[in-house]
Amino acid sequence: MLTIYYFCLILGGIFIALSALSGIDGVEFDHHFDCDLEINQSHRLWLPFFNLKFWTFGIGFFGLTGVLLSRIQPPILPTTINIISLIIGLLCGTVISLIMRSLGNRQVNSLVRSHDLVGIIGIVEIPFDQDSKGKVKLTVKNSDIYLMAYTQENRSFAKGEEVLVVGMENNKLWVVASDQMAKLPE
Repeated sequence: MLTIYYFCLILGGIFIALSALSGIDGVEFDHHFDCDLEINQSHRLWLPFFNLKFWTFGIGFFGLTGVLLSRIQPPILPTTINIISLIIGLLCGTVISLIMRSLGNRQVNSLVRSHDLVGIIGIVEIPFDQDSKGKVKLTVKNSDIYLMAYTQENRSFAKGEEVLVVGMENNKLWVVASDQMAKLPE
């Protein structure tokens, strides 16, 4: 049985190392093997047995557990070592494939929309007043963006002054003094 454990450990370890180090050259194998069974329109049942990551990690941890338990020789029967190795392999394969599936379902969105800008404090880069346009630097979603800014306030904005974005209309960023934030209705 030790030979089977070593074989599973080596086979699983090779695939785990390839996916960890290089992602197997960017190829996503489990994309074609995932299986979702629809029970109702609102519930979906996901089975890990149709996922390559489940088998990769399951076989690797089955082999690792079997090798370790066989080498330390605890006072248990070889059949118990087989059962423990199988349970550890199934648990680790399921947990890791669930984690990777949930991470894969996350969507990163760095697109900045006009409604993302409202309520943000910016810094004046080019001074302006109600009769001229200026430029404001905003930090949105960990990116600095520079936009042309306008105001309807009867005052001038100097370089380095903080402004509050109150709207965006026809690609025009409308701002007020940041001290106006306390006066805005909630």
